[in-house]
Amino acid sequence: MKKAWIMIVALACIIGCVGCSAQAERVDVKNATNLSDLAGAKIAAQNGTFHAEAAQQIENVQASTYPEFADLLTALKSGAIDGYVAEEPTAKSVCKTDSTLTYVPLVNNDTGFTATAADVGIAVGLKTSSALRDKINGVLATVTEEQKQTLMEQSMALAAGETVEAFALASEVPTAPNGTLKVGMECAYEPYNWTETEAKTMGAVPISGEGKEGLYANGYDVQMALYIANKLGMKLEIYAIEWDSLLPALESGAIDAIVAGMSPTAEREEQIDFTQTYYESNLVVIIKK
Repeated sequence: MKKAWIMIVALACIIGCVGCSAQAERVDVKNATNLSDLAGAKIAAQNGTFHAEAAQQIENVQASTYPEFADLLTALKSGAIDGYVAEEPTAKSVCKTDSTLTYVPLVNNDTGFTATAADVGIAVGLKTSSALRDKINGVLATVTEEQKQTLMEQSMALAAGETVEAFALASEVPTAPNGTLKVGMECAYEPYNWTETEAKTMGAVPISGEGKEGLYANGYDVQMALYIANKLGMKLEIYAIEWDSLLPALESGAIDAIVAGMSPTAEREEQIDFTQTYYESNLVVIIKK
């Protein structure tokens, strides 16, 4: 009996040690420079985005998704994940205010990562056959690539608490609007769009809707939406809507357009129409240094 008991204890110790070894085994990504360095790592993305599909391109990835983008940063800092997929401007914005973070660029067709122009571009989402599509495309055609890049840099600066003298896109608010352009976005995705409890930054726009009194939105998407609305002679209204609810809100008529860093993927184009892209960026994986 004593011998049997010793064997049981010994077996339990062996199993425990194996478990401890497996639990301790963790991919070190702090010096990662390309896709192969992230093999086997815990990489997350926001649910319902192309980012989640992009994460699957990493070899043996332990992929997961989170409903809100802000949750990804929290998970990374807590050690729950090794990194998360984002657009490069978002990574630059995050790393600008947190020196403990960096990112690995997933250059298309260079590090083994593959993405189409639609996957890495963002466009205005509209109801199918919306008359606004041609009108907005006409406005976007007047915006140069230099203006887009400068506006993004200005948005990153504002998100970091810096001052901007004048936006790259200048437009006058119509004195007698010919209608209202209701735009939906998360208001939680710097530097594309974010929420302010007061108008802290230049160009901040009030968030409309019940319970949103005193809240403002700003960022690249906000300034682009304001430029579009002004050029169309319309009044802009911004609505803060959760990511998964943006398409239903558009299809129901609660909003007229989605300007939320949304990529015009083939899957989404089966449900709604998109304008031409108003920004394109490489995807990256944000990690700890």
